[in-house]
Amino acid sequence: MSEQIIDIIHKEYERDLKLEECASRMHYNVFYLSSVFKKETNMSFSEYLADYRFQISKKWLVETNLPIKDIAEKLTYTNAQNYIRFFRKLEGMTPGQYRTQFSAQNK
Repeated sequence: MSEQIIDIIHKEYERDLKLEECASRMHYNVFYLSSVFKKETNMSFSEYLADYRFQISKKWLVETNLPIKDIAEKLTYTNAQNYIRFFRKLEGMTPGQYRTQFSAQNK
């Protein structure tokens, strides 16, 4: 079950994805699916989705020239400032600083 949810997340992370929708598609109760996912991955659905989007954003920062506001938008953040705050909290630097540091290392 968790593998199916992870597959959905990996394919549809750029849209507003909810566990309720996954549960409906898979014909399971949302509370049951939530508990199974947490047990199998040690993360909630929303934690996994946020982490996956974060990893994708780091990849885009290094491998593309997409503006930070576009990355935030593509990953369904309500605005770029929320994305920048979230990024800084997890990474200890802004997305712009991350891009500068890691793009330079890859050249």
